[in-house]
Amino acid sequence: MSITVVVANPKGGVGKSLTTMMLADGLALTYGARVLVVDLDPQAGVTKSLLGIDAEQELRDRRIGLGAMLQAFARGRDMQLPSHRVAATDLVELESRESGYIDVLPSNHELLGDMADFERSAHRKRRRDRLDVQLANALRAELKKIEREYDIVLVDCPAGPGVLGLAGIRLANHILAPTSLETNAYSTLTDFLKFILADDLDLASHVMVHPLITQYQSTNSIQREMLHHIKEGLAHLNAISRPIPYTAALQNAAAHPGVGSVRTARQKYGNAMADVVGLAKAVVERISQ
Repeated sequence: MSITVVVANPKGGVGKSLTTMMLADGLALTYGARVLVVDLDPQAGVTKSLLGIDAEQELRDRRIGLGAMLQAFARGRDMQLPSHRVAATDLVELESRESGYIDVLPSNHELLGDMADFERSAHRKRRRDRLDVQLANALRAELKKIEREYDIVLVDCPAGPGVLGLAGIRLANHILAPTSLETNAYSTLTDFLKFILADDLDLASHVMVHPLITQYQSTNSIQREMLHHIKEGLAHLNAISRPIPYTAALQNAAAHPGVGSVRTARQKYGNAMADVVGLAKAVVERISQ
């Protein structure tokens, strides 16, 4: 049975998609894990980083991915998630699929303009319950069909309190909450923690939340001090102690070389490879407790 880790924070620009990409690669490379990445973000950041920009448009034209699934859901049909998976093939080490692999349920940035129509159509067809609850239940049923094929499911959620983000959060066994150490980002995180653990979502009893510091700059004395306080248990955040640094190597890794192109993990991440492995080990340690 697979474990579902949802990467979520309502604030944009804190590194959710980069974290998802790093974690997927790290788990597959370090542990030989079978990973499914579900991209619920209409900006399609993790889809672009794992498959490439050209692949995103091609899959949309073939009606493969989140957009087609949401259209089926809005019409009251089964979403058929298993047929929308695509193998992520940018790492040489994972091409054989013998020692770990990554599959992606891709998103598409054109969903940004379609979400209002989707919600209106879905509400007309499905009036029984909150839309995010219905969508989460439908996704959960689809994931159950293929759970034996994966060790872990990573769900990349969009920013904001929309239907897709709430539905994704409802799927979680664990929530990984990336945040920078900027004051407004940190404040948003604490509000987010209060929200997702509130009675309205009914998650407090069965979901563990793990804040993760991203875009960390060790040369910044204020950030170093904040990280120290967080490690000491500030506000009982239960944060993962190893931060993700802001480096050019990680930014470059997210730029996919293009459809059909492959690269080694060392070529992709360069001197940031230790951060990829470190993140995977830190998350595995947490979710194994």
